[in-house]
Amino acid sequence: MFRASYSITAPTLQGFNAVIPPGERSRVVGRFMLQALAGREAELTKIAAAFMADPANVESLAQEAQWDTVAGDGLQGV
Repeated sequence: MFRASYSITAPTLQGFNAVIPPGERSRVVGRFMLQALAGREAELTKIAAAFMADPANVESLAQEAQWDTVAGDGLQGV
């Protein structure tokens, strides 16, 4: 378990503390963080899928495939 420090407006913190009991606050904040991460990850996945499906990116994808093929050359046994 880690401790963290964040700046939150006084009204927001006061409202949160008024509604969420002390023994539940860390779990609730943790769930909020996981939801925020899932939302951002979903958005990035959507952007990546759109990039991969866009015919205008065929050249970039071909270059990536070539890079993946040679990236490990000469590194065997290292």
